[in-house]
Amino acid sequence: MIPDELEIRERRYRAQWRAYAIIKRMRWITLILGPIPILWDNVVGPLLTKLGAPEIVTMEDLMQALLFEVLPLEKWISRETFETIWPHLNNVCTALFLVFLFWTIQKRKAAKQAAKDVVELEGRMAVGGFGGVP
Repeated sequence: MIPDELEIRERRYRAQWRAYAIIKRMRWITLILGPIPILWDNVVGPLLTKLGAPEIVTMEDLMQALLFEVLPLEKWISRETFETIWPHLNNVCTALFLVFLFWTIQKRKAAKQAAKDVVELEGRMAVGGFGGVP
């Protein structure tokens, strides 16, 4: 009975940590596509220009160069469509970043609890003599 329960808890533990890792990656992707470009284009870039620095390329320009010069994606999306979609992409990614931020916190707690459950059951098995060290 307890070895089966241990296997179930270990599977839950692995699933929790896999989900946590995926959510962390998605949080970083949405950070790069959402809040960072908005802050750069609306706050940092104009501030540096006001302080006398040369005009710096916006994140939208950088993404266009990446998509259309480095990765020739013009057959899938036009520059006009990109310019129309870019602000909406920033807004959606910013909202998703906030969701992933809170979800990461929740998932980390769940993964740590799953690890504690496995350790607690392994401790009971060792003490109870269910295949563990007596």
